[in-house]
Amino acid sequence: MKSNLIVFVLFFSISPLLIAQSLLDTLDNEPQILDNYTMSTFKATRISIGHSVETRKKNTLEISFMSRYWNIPNSNGRSFVADKMSARFGFDYGISDRLTFGIGYGVGVPTGILDSYLKYRLFRQTDNGNTPFSVTLLQTASYRTRFINGIESRNDFGSKLAFTSQVLLARKFSRNFSFQIAPTFIHRASSRSPLDDLNHFAVGFGGRYKLGNHVSLVSEYYYVANELESRETFGAFSLGVNWEVSKLMLQFKMTNNPFFAEDTFITQTAKNFNTNDGNFFFGFHATYYIQL
Repeated sequence: MKSNLIVFVLFFSISPLLIAQSLLDTLDNEPQILDNYTMSTFKATRISIGHSVETRKKNTLEISFMSRYWNIPNSNGRSFVADKMSARFGFDYGISDRLTFGIGYGVGVPTGILDSYLKYRLFRQTDNGNTPFSVTLLQTASYRTRFINGIESRNDFGSKLAFTSQVLLARKFSRNFSFQIAPTFIHRASSRSPLDDLNHFAVGFGGRYKLGNHVSLVSEYYYVANELESRETFGAFSLGVNWEVSKLMLQFKMTNNPFFAEDTFITQTAKNFNTNDGNFFFGFHATYYIQL
């Protein structure tokens, strides 16, 4: 009787453990569906002249230098490589993996623009197809310290401001090819001409094709639905090559504008993209990031 009691107690003590182990084995054998995010839709936070859907990782500081070089038609004042140059120095910081803040200042001719932005990654593309594309929201603000193209009035601080809002939608179609569409709304606080709208609607198209492990071909084009009426403008275009070297990204590009702020290069590009004198701009962009 005593031995039967011991067996009875042991049975009810061990059986819950056996049931729990059986449930764990069943769960381990069940297929797990994980949302693996698609990596490196674009290797850099900019495709060429405009922003990409990429954001910086949390606590990552990005230091960037952008430049443009061009010649003046029929000029005898050419020094070294080009007659004129413009440049932008920028700092970008990953507040979180989804949110990036950036600030920069342009020097040379015809810049003098202080700009800043916030970029938030709303959705990320997944490998299993649950999320077929990435969506990032971008909001920029720029302040002109001096006349750029004489477009805006300069009566007070507020009249020198401009804002750009973009929805960046991108998809990595294959290991080598990525494409992005960017619906854009631009607002300038003032205008010197009654012919020009203060609000502009545009759409950007950008692509990246991977040529090798560290080299890719990139291109961008921006179409503006309601262009400036006071002067002739053209769609901003760029064609270039990106070269990745560890934590350093080098970008070489040909473009038809010398500007860096979105509201300026999208709506105020005064040159067509061709090799005529004064229409061709060579661009260089170096980006280095540090994990703090």
